[in-house]
Amino acid sequence: MDFDRVIEEQLRKAREAGKFDNLRGHGQPLRLAENPFEDPSWQLANEMLKKNGFRPEWLEEDVALRDQLEQARAALLRSREWQAAELRALAGRSDARAIEQRCQVEQEWQLAQARFRMRLTALNKVIFDLNLKVPSTRLQRHKLDVDAELRKLL
Repeated sequence: MDFDRVIEEQLRKAREAGKFDNLRGHGQPLRLAENPFEDPSWQLANEMLKKNGFRPEWLEEDVALRDQLEQARAALLRSREWQAAELRALAGRSDARAIEQRCQVEQEWQLAQARFRMRLTALNKVIFDLNLKVPSTRLQRHKLDVDAELRKLL
């Protein structure tokens, strides 16, 4: 059973029935400045950091991690596009040079996948370290499943 779909369906029905129309604060902007889960002893320090454009170290590391993951995905997609273009250019050719080029393209593609696997393995180590620093288990990142990432991208 797909719980996300069931929940979305229930929310859609409730919206259509008008069950969310008379909620307190309806139409008002959310007050995101206040964090009800924040440790009061850190409230002043966090407020000063926010006002001066600073983020906690773990959050900076999380942003960098996400950037590195996107770069790894983009590099693999570029390699895949290159491989497809090269194979299209060699389509219909069966001479020795074309066969050799196909082998080289396949080797490069295998290397690109190996580099992607190595980058994600390194990112999993970063995730492990990051998860030790985050203030709540809710904020921890899941380990990357390299095979699932490859399937998703390809």
